[in-house]
Amino acid sequence: MKMKLRHILLSIFTGVTCAFSYAMTLDEAKKAFENGDYAEALPTLQAIADKEPKNQSVNLMTGVALMRTGDSDAAIKYLNRGSNEAKIHLAEIAFYDYRFDDGIELLDKYAELQKKARKPESPDAEAVRQRIEMGQSMLDRVEKITIIDSINVDRDDFFNFYKLSAPTGKIVSANELPNDFEAADPTTVYVTESGSRMVWAKPDSLENYVLVETNRLADGSWETPSDLGTVLNEGGDANYPFLMSDGVTLYYANDGENSLGGYDIFISRNDGTSFLAPQNIGMPYNSPYNDYLLAIDEVSGIGWWATDRNNIDDKVTIYIFLPQELRINYPVDQEGLKDLAIVKSIRNTWQPGADYGAELQKIANLDNEKSKKKAEFHFALPGRRVYTSLSDFKSETTRNLMTDYLHAQAELQKTKQKLATLRAAYAKGDKNTEAEIKQLEREVETTASDLKRRVNDIVKAEK
Repeated sequence: MKMKLRHILLSIFTGVTCAFSYAMTLDEAKKAFENGDYAEALPTLQAIADKEPKNQSVNLMTGVALMRTGDSDAAIKYLNRGSNEAKIHLAEIAFYDYRFDDGIELLDKYAELQKKARKPESPDAEAVRQRIEMGQSMLDRVEKITIIDSINVDRDDFFNFYKLSAPTGKIVSANELPNDFEAADPTTVYVTESGSRMVWAKPDSLENYVLVETNRLADGSWETPSDLGTVLNEGGDANYPFLMSDGVTLYYANDGENSLGGYDIFISRNDGTSFLAPQNIGMPYNSPYNDYLLAIDEVSGIGWWATDRNNIDDKVTIYIFLPQELRINYPVDQEGLKDLAIVKSIRNTWQPGADYGAELQKIANLDNEKSKKKAEFHFALPGRRVYTSLSDFKSETTRNLMTDYLHAQAELQKTKQKLATLRAAYAKGDKNTEAEIKQLEREVETTASDLKRRVNDIVKAEK
């Protein structure tokens, strides 16, 4: 009797322990999963999947949740125990690992089983197949480049680490745009050496990012930004532009239909009238992850591009490479081709016995030149004068006016950023922001008008 009671109590205790070990019920976990709250759903899903390895549905959800929270390696075990649909996600993992043949094989097996079961294929399977086939095609034409260095930097201001010679122009933040110009968030602004032309991304009426430009007028003001052309959009967001010194060749990032994954880097050229259809520049520049701003300094002979393919939290990797006038691809049977495409090691791109000290010294010299004189701002005056420091002004009075102007300009930027956040919340259904949005819109309009008055006061005082 005592033994029987002990078993009963043990059973009750075990049941209570299991109940408390789950963060939520299975139904709650499923709902969180369906809402995209993968991290919240994962502990319960994984606990149940470990207990019920033959539960295909729970194992599938566990594998997907692990994938979406950044642990694809752990996801494989659960996806292998999942339903046929799990093969789509296993193919996706293969895609990110550059195992394109494995991915196609998994999708073919998935299609075969769906056909036997007389079930339609998921549109997701076709989408993954298209990306894998694009990856296969790119892997057949990996450009042979020399990467001389790499650095991991904060994502938010990675462009500040690009070292470009003065004739190449410069890359700055959207804060340096005129106050009444709209910009994507995030974006970078390319400015020519003369400071008379700027190119950046802004949201269009559908909130898609498009590339625009503006030119400085004779009186120092800026013309209304104009679209560089819808041909560059490709059904996605166009961003992070860089214009070569010829004024014709444009590099930029896009995440549209011809992107391998996230942002890819594209090239387009202007025929004198408009920009032509862009081309994806392929591997190793592009990857299944986000690949951002590419810039080539023809004076120093050094190129730069940024990517988050290395999955470092809130960081991107900047690769510094030696551009070529003519593209040369590795042979398709090149040993270690996949590693070269991934950029597994920059040393694998070096020529035997080569020394890149001279190139690295060029970068150091550019950095020294930049540190000698860093522009505090850019303020245009009549006669094509551009002041970049308070010390450029003639009098203390004008310097004080400029200081007040810069403070008001910074406040306007903060207001615009807050307004953009509220507009995004409103677009997602938070109608409580409407009154504050209208108030901030009035503030922006008033402050912008005040800034124009301040500019006139500064110009008059500086004559």
